[in-house]
Amino acid sequence: MKIELLEYPTEKDWMEVKRRALVTVGKKPVNPPDSEWKKKILYARHSPIRYLLFSFYLEIPYYVSVHLARHVHAQPYIRSQRNDRQNEYDRNAARQDAEVSMIWDLNAEEFMVVANKRLCMKADPATRKVVAEMCETVKDICPEIYLFLLPACTYNGGACHEIDSCGICDKKYLNILVSFAEKFDLIT
Repeated sequence: MKIELLEYPTEKDWMEVKRRALVTVGKKPVNPPDSEWKKKILYARHSPIRYLLFSFYLEIPYYVSVHLARHVHAQPYIRSQRNDRQNEYDRNAARQDAEVSMIWDLNAEEFMVVANKRLCMKADPATRKVVAEMCETVKDICPEIYLFLLPACTYNGGACHEIDSCGICDKKYLNILVSFAEKFDLIT
């Protein structure tokens, strides 16, 4: 398995995020965004964070690439297994755990969504390991986003939204959510 960070947001990119955020209120940026501002806009998940692009080169099991490719707001470029495009093995006999290379582009918002879903204890262990390593690669380069690369239950303060919880979260949050939904006639 190989995980390499190819591209990540620069200070220029962050300035463009600030420009996009301020244009919505009729202002222009004067100073570059500081770390606190970056954390706030990431936490809020406001749309300008979609300007921040992360690109990873991955050599991972094929079935893990399928898990990652399901995230529709990320762009996967996965090596073809077609027999007319490669002659290293027969695609029809290829194992699902055979290594495949891919480049995966995703914006900051989708990176947080991927972490929320794929760091969950209900996620496939190999997929969880790949995503955890991706998160670790940005820890020192982009520490502001690293704070939000968490399993959904942790990100949501202990509330699990999975149909079949792994049990780490207290079930009381489900009861609170159901009570809320019933109160406002959101479920019948």
